[in-house]
Amino acid sequence: MKEKEQKILDNALPLFVEKGFHGTSTAEIAKTAGVATGTLFHYFKTKEELIDRLYIYTKESILEAAQGDYDESKPFKENVKSLWLKFVCLGLKEPYKFNFIMTFHCSPYITSFTKGRIEDKFVELLEVYKKGFAHNQIKEMYDELLMDYFWGNILNTIMHFEKNPERMNHQNIDLSFELFWDGISK
Repeated sequence: MKEKEQKILDNALPLFVEKGFHGTSTAEIAKTAGVATGTLFHYFKTKEELIDRLYIYTKESILEAAQGDYDESKPFKENVKSLWLKFVCLGLKEPYKFNFIMTFHCSPYITSFTKGRIEDKFVELLEVYKKGFAHNQIKEMYDELLMDYFWGNILNTIMHFEKNPERMNHQNIDLSFELFWDGISK
């Protein structure tokens, strides 16, 4: 990715989260990024194309940062918790990315092609859970339900601790994971 394109995406992210799609102008994005409006349109032909690309960028960066290292020598539950914690910690550290995904996941500005392309990248995440199916440790369910349940729990955990930072401690984070685990384990 080119430096200017990266600057545009990095500066558009908080603007879209704070002001929404209609409340954020391309001129404001360009100004905040320190580029000319024409430069913005060189990389992104429309605001819709920009937000679509930002969705890809945001989800890919989250996946890359949280990619698991499944350790066959550890119990399955411990591996799932490690992956879950990576996502929760990342969401608490980079709330704009997670807030953007929550806000725009069902947006008509994100194309079905983009959603499909991104969801395909999360197949590796599903592979971790398929080990649980194979060893009869988690409930059988279809992939989309499992992914929605996983993401829903992570996003709700992040939102809870953003709203209640005084309650964020190891005990409550462990409790949040146990609630998730109880929902999927046999």
